[in-house]
Amino acid sequence: MSWPVNWSLVLVGAVAVGMLVTAPAAHAQGSVSFTPWGGIYVPTRNAFSTLGTDIKRSNSFVGGARLTVWGRSLFGVELSAGLAPARTTIAGATLNGSRNTNVFLGSVKLAIGISPASSPVGFSIGLGPAVIRRGHDLFRQDQSVTDLGGVIGAGVRVPLASHVGLRLDAEDYLYGGDFDGSRKFQNDLVLSVGLSLAF
Repeated sequence: MSWPVNWSLVLVGAVAVGMLVTAPAAHAQGSVSFTPWGGIYVPTRNAFSTLGTDIKRSNSFVGGARLTVWGRSLFGVELSAGLAPARTTIAGATLNGSRNTNVFLGSVKLAIGISPASSPVGFSIGLGPAVIRRGHDLFRQDQSVTDLGGVIGAGVRVPLASHVGLRLDAEDYLYGGDFDGSRKFQNDLVLSVGLSLAF
């Protein structure tokens, strides 16, 4: 599925609106939370053609976990890791068929809380460096490919109990990936829901 909308700009716009709506920001009281999550992995640049070969990247399930540490201010640090089968179809004269590329997504984000102090619902935004690793290269299945890039994201945490919450996140992984013999800018989306356990 090809998405003509630039979702990076949409995400940044939504974050800006959220910051205006929820200002002034609250200062976190200091906490650590662990969030197992699952969702959908969406490669927005998902079709390539090279030397008579057509390559199609499909949406897939993705699962992982986040560890978030908040200081006694509106800033925190978040480590996130996820794994997606990332099925890819190749149609050409010499190669045909579908295969999983097993994409690993890892990131370290600077998180910023943007919720008002009186709100039980927590809003945050974040950005930082990321690593995107394909366990199997498209044309050389016995080799892996690792790309370095960045990630931006936004999340909301809805409390369910005193130390348990429902967390919804949207992240955009930005990097240069080589899928057809040339490196091109990629932005792969991860849309997820998880159970946040605070300590």
